[in-house]
Amino acid sequence: MLFKKRTTMDVAILVNDREIREVPVEDETGEAIFAGGLSLPKADAQVRYFPSGGRAYIYGYTPEYLVECENVARLERSTVLRNLFDYGAAARTANIQFYVMMGALIITIFLLRG
Repeated sequence: MLFKKRTTMDVAILVNDREIREVPVEDETGEAIFAGGLSLPKADAQVRYFPSGGRAYIYGYTPEYLVECENVARLERSTVLRNLFDYGAAARTANIQFYVMMGALIITIFLLRG
């Protein structure tokens, strides 16, 4: 339940010389959609709308294109996980900097008053 995937009525349609694949869209951002383990850029898609609701993102693809989309999706997942676990370390470092600055401010105030 914690990592529940968002489902939409949207689909990604991948068209090749030999086959057509239809993959449900799991999530989307302003620049890309995520479907079937791929991160597909919206700029490369032709968007069509279903009368009953939802969108179809139509992509012409080659095997190299799909490999690159899988690599982008893998990179985005690893970056998100790395930043998720680095958050605590960054917060501790920020606290140390805060205390050093407060100490320098207090010392400066004592030096200016005396």
